[in-house]
Amino acid sequence: MNGRRSGLESRVPKYLAIYRVLADRIAGGHYPADAPLPAQRELVEEFDVSLMTVRQAVQALEADGLLETRHGVGTFVRQPGFSYGLTGLRSLAQELVEQGIELETEVLGANLVDPPADVGARLRVPAGGRVLAVERLRGAGGSPLLLQTSYLSPGASGIDAGQLRERSLYRVLEELGTPVREASETIRAVALTPGQADVLNLPPGSPALLSCRLSRGDGGVPLVDDRALLVGDAVITAERAASGTNLSYGPPS
Repeated sequence: MNGRRSGLESRVPKYLAIYRVLADRIAGGHYPADAPLPAQRELVEEFDVSLMTVRQAVQALEADGLLETRHGVGTFVRQPGFSYGLTGLRSLAQELVEQGIELETEVLGANLVDPPADVGARLRVPAGGRVLAVERLRGAGGSPLLLQTSYLSPGASGIDAGQLRERSLYRVLEELGTPVREASETIRAVALTPGQADVLNLPPGSPALLSCRLSRGDGGVPLVDDRALLVGDAVITAERAASGTNLSYGPPS
């Protein structure tokens, strides 16, 4: 075996050369997010190296968060990761733009609905009142990142759901004269239901984080009750300093 069938660099360890080739393929979209990696035996044949060398390369890619092994299924390209700061007042779209991620939004539906009881209470909707529910699928690079349902209070009326394909809800509210001034958010781990998993193109029961955020305007008037399912086994990280604490959640390192 000479390890040069696919043009591997000769001055670095073979596993590292394979790592670089596969990482470039992932970055370039040759292996898109959530796609299976070729079987290790195929990579042995392609790169003309030992199985141990291929395993070293795959383990290094997993350690760097580019691949994940699903037991009993195979090795897959991980969904693109991002961090979401928990101490500022920015929408998810604004967070992703700051990180250079181009967010893609598909509006799945926008309908007047009877809100769930807890949503109606938080939005102070009178008995029998209805709210606009906007469901959006957010992603990057063709891969879904989250499924978001936003319930808008009567005080946030005038929203054209079509605007939300290209602009953040916070920005649209600001332009309508009802800017978000403060928000409360809770986050908990959940498993995707079959319906949610189908939309997100993941197996039922896959891990996700459920973010529930109530955004308020001037005088504490409730504007939006958001439910966002973020895919993946993310973790919450705290950066502590004398000046304060910055919290974020994102992919495991």
